[in-house]
Amino acid sequence: MVSSEKFSEYFGFSDAEVDNLYKAYQRKEPIAKFSREELRLWYDGYYTATGRRLYNPRSVVLALTDNQLRNYWTSSGPYDGLFYCVRNNIKNIRDDLVLLVSGERVTTEIGQFSASSMEIHSREQIYSAMVIYGLLTYDGGAVLIPNKELMDKFNELL
Repeated sequence: MVSSEKFSEYFGFSDAEVDNLYKAYQRKEPIAKFSREELRLWYDGYYTATGRRLYNPRSVVLALTDNQLRNYWTSSGPYDGLFYCVRNNIKNIRDDLVLLVSGERVTTEIGQFSASSMEIHSREQIYSAMVIYGLLTYDGGAVLIPNKELMDKFNELL
């Protein structure tokens, strides 16, 4: 998804799509518990191969359905192996995450990594897996934490 322009546009919601979903949410919920801007802060921040920003679709839908902002993304999926790498500072990943949590980008190469493979032997494989699973986003040769939802999770881990 990182390098394929053909498919990268289809893995998230655009601003216009989230605007329409938020309007529907406001019609359904007489007392909205969060603003459109808060929705952006929590779930926006992924990049397509062309540089277009996208929202995490699962989290947006669940936040609008539940009428609350919370961490939906990392409560699903095979994250234990990746969080193990963070907790145990495999390949000095924790040092980089301190930079990421402070808002910095970390320069790295993103290599070939299969979502079905959890064989992680290098720093680049760890970051590739984190990008594939939506824990980080990749833009201009660097990884970064895309939004508040994940920033909170990384803060908790550290």
